[in-house]
Amino acid sequence: MSPPETDGAAIEARALMLEIRELITEAVDARLWAISGLRMVFEQDLATIEDKDRRDRVQASAGRAIVHWNAMTLVVIYGTLEDLVEEMGAGLYGVVRATNPAKRKELFERNKLRNRELVAAGELSGQGAHALTRFAKLLADALLPGPSREPNRKLPPADRWEDLLSRIYMRPIQERPLPDDLRLTLNELAAVRNVILHRMGRMDDKALKYVSEGPWKAVNERVVIDEALYRRYIAALIAYQRELEDRIRSRMGLAPQSNLSAWRTMVPAGG
Repeated sequence: MSPPETDGAAIEARALMLEIRELITEAVDARLWAISGLRMVFEQDLATIEDKDRRDRVQASAGRAIVHWNAMTLVVIYGTLEDLVEEMGAGLYGVVRATNPAKRKELFERNKLRNRELVAAGELSGQGAHALTRFAKLLADALLPGPSREPNRKLPPADRWEDLLSRIYMRPIQERPLPDDLRLTLNELAAVRNVILHRMGRMDDKALKYVSEGPWKAVNERVVIDEALYRRYIAALIAYQRELEDRIRSRMGLAPQSNLSAWRTMVPAGG
C-alpha cells in the first residue's frame, strides 16, 4: 500500500539508486585494479628474489594487501548502503507522516460501511462487527506504521533497515520476502565491519553472536576476508542494493529485474 504522494519521492529515490550503483561499481573496480597491480608487481619481484625467507615475506605481504582490499571494499559498500537507507527514511518521513492519518481514516470508514452492510443483511452479528473493527485496527498498524527519521539502533543492521523501510512504504514486494540467509549474512557482515574498524580486526562476543556462516569461533580471533568470504559478502550487498531498486521500481508500476532467491550468484564480474 503506497499513496500517490510518494510517486515523486520514488522517482527521486530511483535517481539516487543510480548514483549508488555507480559508487558501488567504482569501489569494485578499484579493488580489481589494485589486486591486479599487486599480483603483477609480486610476480615481477618474486622472479628476482633468490633468498627463500625474503620470497616468503614478499608473498605474505602481497597476501595481506589483497585481503585488506577485500575488507575495505566491503566496508565502503556497506557504508554506502547504510547511508542510502537512512537518506530514504529521512526523505520520505514527511510524506508518510502527512499521508498516514488520511489513509487510516479511509481504511476505517471502509470497514465501518462494510460492517453496516453485513449487519443489515443479517450476515454479521454485532459481536462479529466489533471483531472486524479490531482486525481493521491491527491491519492499519501493520500496513501504516508510524514513520521514523532514523533506524532503530537496537535492532541488528538488516532488521533495522527493513524496519525503517517498512515505515516509508518500501517494504518487500508482495510474495517476495527478504531471504533469511541474506538477512543473516548482512548482519554478520555488519558485525565483521565493526571489528575491522573498531577492534583492529579481532572478534569480540558481540560480533560472534551474528556469525551465521563465517569461520570465527573465539574472541580475539583475527578477521581475514579471503576470496570465499568476499564473494559471499559482496553478493549480499549487491543483492540488497538491487532489491531496493526493485522496490522503487514496483512503486512506479515496473517489474522487478532481479531474482532475490539467487542472491549468492550476484558477484560482480571479475569478483
